[in-house]
Formats: sequence, structure tokens, C-alpha cells
Amino acid sequence: MKLKIKSFFIIILLIIGGYFAYTKLIKKEIEEPPKFVYHDILTEIKDKTVPINYYAIYGKYLNFKGKVPNEDNYNIVFKNQKEELVFPTINDGTEFSTSKNINDGINLEKLKVGNYIMLLCEDKKETENDKRLCYNLVNNTEYKDNKYYTMTKDNKNNLITLNNKTYETYKYWDIDIKEETLPDDVYDIVIDPGHGGVDSGAVNGRYRESTYTLDYAKTLKEVLEEEGFKVKLTRDTDKQIDNYGAGSRTGIAYETKAKLFLSIHLNSATWKGQNGVEIYYAYEDNNTFAKLIADNIVKYANTTYSNNPQNKVLPGAYMRVYSKENIQALKNEAKREGYEPYNFTNHETYYYFIRETGGIMTHAFSDGRNKKYKENIYRNYNQGTEAYLLELGYISSNNDIKNIINNKDGYIKAIKESVLTYSEYVKPQDSDAKEE
Repeated sequence: MKLKIKSFFIIILLIIGGYFAYTKLIKKEIEEPPKFVYHDILTEIKDKTVPINYYAIYGKYLNFKGKVPNEDNYNIVFKNQKEELVFPTINDGTEFSTSKNINDGINLEKLKVGNYIMLLCEDKKETENDKRLCYNLVNNTEYKDNKYYTMTKDNKNNLITLNNKTYETYKYWDIDIKEETLPDDVYDIVIDPGHGGVDSGAVNGRYRESTYTLDYAKTLKEVLEEEGFKVKLTRDTDKQIDNYGAGSRTGIAYETKAKLFLSIHLNSATWKGQNGVEIYYAYEDNNTFAKLIADNIVKYANTTYSNNPQNKVLPGAYMRVYSKENIQALKNEAKREGYEPYNFTNHETYYYFIRETGGIMTHAFSDGRNKKYKENIYRNYNQGTEAYLLELGYISSNNDIKNIINNKDGYIKAIKESVLTYSEYVKPQDSDAKEE
């Protein structure tokens, strides 16, 4: 009987003890919610901040500029609890940057899915006795949030969001990468058939530039869509469209959040012997992709690099800026028309559909003061399209126009292969293929 009573009291004590332990845990869980995922990181660097004075997305590339704490080498680090993504920077002693060129830097197409806090960290390996010093990046620009959709690969896209957030008293910057289908109004590529309507472009007898640019653009759109890309034309009929404003030639580039803008044209010259392909790029560009397009066109389209020496940087790759004569002529025009002349140097890209689709990265400047042109309402955007002018050949050259008429497939294949390279898309290998 005594044993039963003793057992009974033990059971009661266990139940009471369990009850109090359980309620204590529940109460603790209510009073102490799970610790914020970046709590430890932010606490450690609460007094260590680096201001970012510039950030922008050009095509598929994200770039930062900011003040450096000292002359050491630093990396941009995207960090979470599982991994780090590390990107080197260039340090001139007072400022760091992720690239010298706008079409280089942090390649957003290559980022892994996940959520990361963005830091600036010393470029050295951390040891047990020597910890790597990191700084919290503080966004001092007027641009607070950006969204980037990766190019379509196997019917899949990622949405990359740069967010300014606050935890307790700490401001921080994170980058969130997740799979998400493209919205209806977002595209991978914009193709611009040059000219249109009453603006026929260059003419050689019965050959009109605007006819061939539209024909090529439509075919290129079909071919790229077969590869899975989402493609938008600036025009799909023989009509003239505005250069600036909503729904315009340049406006569509921003509105679609496209990564690439390819403007298709044919060249013309008084000398019949001038021929070949010319690909124009922005002054701030490193010409890598321009050269790739030119090389592929020469490879696949039975044509040659242009023999035009003006504005030539590399075979097939051209870059035109405003000359001193151009600038003086614009100043004279402004004086005649009664508006304040634009204040720019001979570093501004000449062709508007390259310059005005890149926002602050390409120094877009058309603000409507010259009444001949509408205002570029997107000129101050920090997210723009990587744009190129494709002069496929000279309509004034009998050899070029004959090749453009008869060898369309070669030109289209060349541009398609260039876009595939740009998109970072790697075609899956045939599983039945034998290893060499």
C-alpha cells in the first residue's frame, strides 16, 4: 500500500513538473521570438558602415560605387547563414567600384536563389586569430529598390529584388533571389527595326532600309522565341514611332525591363566601295558584346568587317561620341532657338537609341528643352537596357545589299548565337551523345 502511494506521488510530481516546464517553454517562446537571421552580422558591424553613392543595373550587370575605409582591397559579399557570394572591387584609394565599365561587374544572371545581406569585406581569408573586417553597405542614393528579372532559360526566370530594410536601429541592404514567372509586361529582349513609315531610312533605287529592318526584326523575333526568349518589337508594321516618351522607341526599353536592345539598321555611303558590318556600342561599354556580334556576323553571314575607318575601335566594333564640331553646332542651334544648351563633353554617346535607353549609366540627357525632340521621361533611371546599333551592311554597296537579301539566315543565326551567349544559357547536352 505504501509503495502505491509513493508511486502515485511520483507521478503527480512528474505531471506538475512537466506542466511547469511546458508552460515555461511556451512563455519563453512568446517572450523571445526566433532571433532575426542577420542579427549577429548586424550587431557585429553596427558601427562599421560604408556609404554607397552610386548603384545601377545596366543590362544584366549590377554595379556599386562608394567610399572606402582605407587603401586595402575589398570585396562585395552577399552573405547568409549558409554561403557567401564574393565579387571583387577596384579601389583607387578613395572610392571603390565593382567595374570600370557598365556592361561588366556583378552578373545578375549567375546569382543563386536565396536571400543575402550585402556587405563590403576585406579581401582576405578569415582565420581563428585574425577575423576578416566587414562593413554594412548603406544606400545613400535616391534609388531605394530595384527589381530585375533574369532572362528566360528553359521557361524559368528568377526575380532579383534589392531591398532597403531596417532591423531595430540598423539600416541594411539585402538582395532576394527567387524563382518567378515573368509578368506579362516584362520581356527579355527588345528588337528595334530602324526607321519606319515616312522615315524610310537609307535608299538605293528600289531598296528601302526600313523594309529590310522590319523584315529582319520579325524573323529574328521568331527565331529567338523558338529558343524560349520573350521578345518585344518597337514596331511590327511600316509605321513611324516616337523616339521618346511612353510607348516610344526608347520608352519600350525601360517599360519592358528588357536586358538587351538591338536596333537593326543598314548603312549608306557615297562611295560604292564602302561595305561591311559595323556594331556600335555606348561610350561606357567595354565593347565585348559588340565585338562578339560583329565576329558572328562575319562568321555566319558571308560578309566582312566594315572598311570604314571612322569611329572604329576594333574590326566590326564601333563607338561614336559627339565631336567638338557636333557640340558647337548644338550650342549654335540652342542660341538660335532660345534654349539653354546641353552641358556635355565629347564623352557622350552619339546615337540616341544607345544613349537614351541606358539611363544614368549612359548619361541620357534629353529633357525636352530642344522642342524638336520630346522629353526622355526615363533619363534619370538607374536601371537601363544594354543597347547596340547593328549596321548589318551598306545598302549603297551592291555586294552588301545582295548578301542581305540572299543570306538572311546567316545574319539571323549570327545574332541568335550572340544573344544565347549573352543570356548565359547553356544548352543541355544530348544524353545519348558519346563522350569524346
